[in-house]
Amino acid sequence: MAMKRHFRRAAESELGAGVAYIEIVDEWPQRQVEIYGDVWRWGDEGHRENLADQPMANLELRDEDIIAPEEFEQVWTEALIRCPPSS
Repeated sequence: MAMKRHFRRAAESELGAGVAYIEIVDEWPQRQVEIYGDVWRWGDEGHRENLADQPMANLELRDEDIIAPEEFEQVWTEALIRCPPSS
């Protein structure tokens, strides 16, 4: 069975400071949401442009960044509403 964990951490991009929500499955990012003020973006296996491409060990995620799966799913659902997939 795949090991699935969810994280929330501070993020930084060309848009400034924000927050990233990341779902890790077997040490690799599977889904990710980044929020920078009013700008939301997301990535998954089919939409990799906003999905981290490094293993969990390289992402500097800590135990204190772990969140409940329900929190991640709530943010994921909101991201898909705000930015519907184009394909």
